[in-house]
Amino acid sequence: MENKEKLQQKQYANPGNFNARIYMHRMFSTNKYPWPCWIFDQFKLKEPAKVLELGGGNGLLWMANAQRIPAHWDITVTDISSGMLEDARAKLDALRGRLHFEVMDAEQLHYPDGTFDIVIANHMLYHVDRRKALSEIKRVLKKDGTFYASTVGNRNMLEMREIINAFDPHSKYNEVLGSIESRFSLENGREQLLEYFSDVELHLYEDSLLVTESDAIVNYVLSMNGFSPDQVVLDPGMADRFKQFIDQKMAQSYGQIHIQKSSGIFISSNR
Repeated sequence: MENKEKLQQKQYANPGNFNARIYMHRMFSTNKYPWPCWIFDQFKLKEPAKVLELGGGNGLLWMANAQRIPAHWDITVTDISSGMLEDARAKLDALRGRLHFEVMDAEQLHYPDGTFDIVIANHMLYHVDRRKALSEIKRVLKKDGTFYASTVGNRNMLEMREIINAFDPHSKYNEVLGSIESRFSLENGREQLLEYFSDVELHLYEDSLLVTESDAIVNYVLSMNGFSPDQVVLDPGMADRFKQFIDQKMAQSYGQIHIQKSSGIFISSNR
């Protein structure tokens, strides 16, 4: 299991790395219906409801859906990084009083049993000890509550791996992505969830990338440094050469690079 302290310090101390990845998905996705809005569409809206988001990061889910939040939802956004939550709090100031923010480890939730109607974990279960986190999630969910957990599949960003390997066969990108996928993915997530929940459904989000800016790819890859302790995906000193490599690739493919995506969300009932 990766060192959470190192992950917090190197990857999530502030929203910089996260924003670099979000930028590429926001600017170059072929599916023009935003991922955070699609995630919100999956929620079974009921009122009143107590809602907990784990690993809420910079609050993107709530920013994208600010006008859609039911009036009687009591929402708590948590993250292990105080820097990420400070950014979220600032960006969501207009929703002050409706959202609460707490620095918290998903493996040790400081809430009584049966507190929440809904728990959300977007692209974060691969960072934690699933047995500890899922036990805690089940504990704090009310009976008949719902758990939403999004993640990626084994072929997510496949062309990105091929590009990086062609540029630097010694890059740790495959190891970093492989460790994520082996922990909690579209392929193995249902089996893990069924140990704790019933009626686990998987909904898939169809999308891909058509990237036309080499800088976006360079910044995305640099943002992966620190995902796993002491593993460098792209040495910053090689960034200029990598950009030139990407520019050449784009010139050979009509000024764009196609990258497939594989993502979705598991919906689990606590019966």
